[in-house]
Amino acid sequence: MVNLFSLTPGGGQKVSAQVGSVIEELDFGNIASERHATKREYSTLESLAVFAFARTDLVRYHLESIDFEVKQVFVVLNTFSSDVTLKMRKVLKLFDCSQPKFNLETNGLFVNREFQCLNPMIRALNILESHGSNFGFAGSFNVIAKKMLIDNISYTIISNDDTSFRPGSLRKIAKIFAAKPKLCLLLFLHFSSFGITQLALHKIGVMDENFWPAYSEDIDYYLRSILGNCQNFHASDRRDRFFVNHGENPDIQTESTTLKSGESYRRMIKNTEDKYYGRDAYLCRKWGGPCPRKRDFLNSNKAFKAIFRRNREEHEILSFQDQFTSLHENLFHHPYNDSSLQIYWWNNTETANSVASPRSVNKNYAPAELVWKLRDWSLLSS
Repeated sequence: MVNLFSLTPGGGQKVSAQVGSVIEELDFGNIASERHATKREYSTLESLAVFAFARTDLVRYHLESIDFEVKQVFVVLNTFSSDVTLKMRKVLKLFDCSQPKFNLETNGLFVNREFQCLNPMIRALNILESHGSNFGFAGSFNVIAKKMLIDNISYTIISNDDTSFRPGSLRKIAKIFAAKPKLCLLLFLHFSSFGITQLALHKIGVMDENFWPAYSEDIDYYLRSILGNCQNFHASDRRDRFFVNHGENPDIQTESTTLKSGESYRRMIKNTEDKYYGRDAYLCRKWGGPCPRKRDFLNSNKAFKAIFRRNREEHEILSFQDQFTSLHENLFHHPYNDSSLQIYWWNNTETANSVASPRSVNKNYAPAELVWKLRDWSLLSS
C-alpha cells in the first residue's frame, strides 16, 4: 500500500497524515497518476548510474543485477588507485553491448570473438572518469546532474556500488516513474539507491560539494527538497518490500564497504567527524545552528526524526508545503539564514571560503576544483 503524507503548517510537532491512493504493493498499475502510465511508457528505464570506487567485484555484481532494459547506464569512476582504475575498465568493457558487431546466440548472450556482453539489458554504457581525483558523493552526483541537464534526461536512478537490484524491482520502479512524473526524489534505500528527476534539479539545484568526501550531503539535499515543496517517494522498511539489497551480503548488516576500502579513505571520513569543522558542524552552521556538540543536528532536529527515523510499513509519498513551521524548528531557513538566496543555492566562492567544511578539513586530499562550477548555473536556467 501507499500512504500519501502531507507535512503542513499547524500540525503540531509530528507529521500529520492523510491517506492517499491505496494500491497493492505488487501492482503499481493502480497508482493514481498525473497521466496514464501505458505499457510503452515504462517498457524501458530512461537512465541509471552507479558510483564506482574501489571494488570491481561489487560494480560487476551491481551491473549484473539490472534485469530491466535501460537506455543508458553511467558509471562515475572515481580514482582509488591506477591499478584499480585499469581493472575497473576491463570489467566495464564486458558490459558494453552497444556495438553492432555483436551477435545474439541461442543462450541469450551477445558475443563476438573478443568477449561476451554480460548484460544485454544495458543499451549503452558510459564511463565518466574522474582522472586522478575522487569527486566524492556530492561531486559524483553533480557529474550525473550535468549529464541530465545537457542531454535532457528526465530522470536517473543513482546507486552506490555496494548495492544490487532485487529481481523485478526495476520494472516496478519504471512504473512509478511513469505514473508519477512530478516526483522529485525517490528513495529506494535512502540515498544509497535513489531516483532523481530533472524537475528536482530545477527546483532545488545540485548537491553541496563542501560535504566531502561523503555523508550529510544527502540530509542537506533532502532539507532543500522540503523548502522546494517537493513530492518525495520513500520505500518501505519491510524486508519483503525492498527494491534494493545493500552490502556484500544482504543478510548481514555490516559497515559500508566504501569505509572498508582503505585506511586513507577511513581517515578522511574520520576527519569529517571533527566537532568544529566536520560534516555535522557544517550542516548546523548552514541551517541555522547552534549545535555545540557532535551530531546535535541529527539528534535534536524534529524534522529529521519525523521523516527518516520513523519505521515505514508501506511505501509512502511525502508532500511538502511552502513552510515547515509545524515542527517548530529554526533550522528551516534558507541556507546560512540568508533569505535573499534561492533554495537551490548551495555554494558561492566568497561564503564557502569563509565557512569551515568537511572539504576544507580534507583539503590535502580533495580535488582542487569543484565539479559544479559557476558557469554551470546557466544549465538550470535553460
